[in-house]
Amino acid sequence: MRLAFDARVRPRSSFARVLALLEGAARAVELHFEEWREGPCRSDVLWCLRQAELPPPEAAGPRWLATVYDVNPLLPDGRPAWQRWRRARRFRRQVAAVLDRAWRTATVSDDARARIEAHFPAAGARTAVFPLYTEPQFQPDGPPGALAEPGYVLFLGALRRHKNWAGLLRAYALLPAGLRAAHPLLLAGRAHRAHRPLGRLVDRLQLGDQVRVLDEVPEAELPGLYRGAAVFAFPSLMEGFGLPPLEAMACGTPVVSSDRTSLPEVLGAAAALVDPLDAAALAAALERTLIDPAYADGLRRAGRERAASFDAARTGRAIRELLAAPHQ
Repeated sequence: MRLAFDARVRPRSSFARVLALLEGAARAVELHFEEWREGPCRSDVLWCLRQAELPPPEAAGPRWLATVYDVNPLLPDGRPAWQRWRRARRFRRQVAAVLDRAWRTATVSDDARARIEAHFPAAGARTAVFPLYTEPQFQPDGPPGALAEPGYVLFLGALRRHKNWAGLLRAYALLPAGLRAAHPLLLAGRAHRAHRPLGRLVDRLQLGDQVRVLDEVPEAELPGLYRGAAVFAFPSLMEGFGLPPLEAMACGTPVVSSDRTSLPEVLGAAAALVDPLDAAALAAALERTLIDPAYADGLRRAGRERAASFDAARTGRAIRELLAAPHQ
């Protein structure tokens, strides 16, 4: 069966990263594919990689494989009720259109699949899972990055509500002052929506220059950024998969993570999993990792082993199984 990936993705976006991972997985199992951007598509299956999206009519012909990464728009994230209602209504209509027209849907974790099926019973057995994985450059050997002095507490991700960056700041503020001085908090990711509330919260918590924001980090800098961290903190409230903490593990960095949605499935017992809304528990997990070398080393060893269990061949086999499914 001939496969085409919809390559109409913005460079350096999360969808561009998924495209690179899927292409690497296809190569790992010697599965032929092509990239489609415009005009008729002559492959048997056209895989659309943006959230709950179908290709335009000009593609014509092939079976359409849609991707639904998560149902986050249906989950509470601190927005006002009217905003949540409007956002959820739009998302429900979008997914309903996908389910009505797509050959199959794909998602990135068993947790995401269960949530999709709970909210959209029509998805049923038509939804397949393709796990993500860490690329070879994410490994412990190599220098730390040049973006900051090593030893920081690192968060990586867009500073959006569901990433719970505000909860991380509150937990970080509970650490002893000396520990914060030795381990500043580095927030790396797009922050254009959060600059003002972030600044206000930093001031209110009196964190001063102990918090640094890197807006967007070039992909080539990511492995070094992970390696330079004393601990990687990922207190997200909802994730379809959660690739950053897995990448941190692959780089040998201990991880403190939320225990919500897909993260326990992906990270297993290799991370310190805590309630992301419990600032005291999050602070305690960060403090233990920073002050207890034996504990941190255990997380490092377990994390590398866990990350190694996700690889391109595993994802490639999942793609093969997905494509072998009977036409419905």
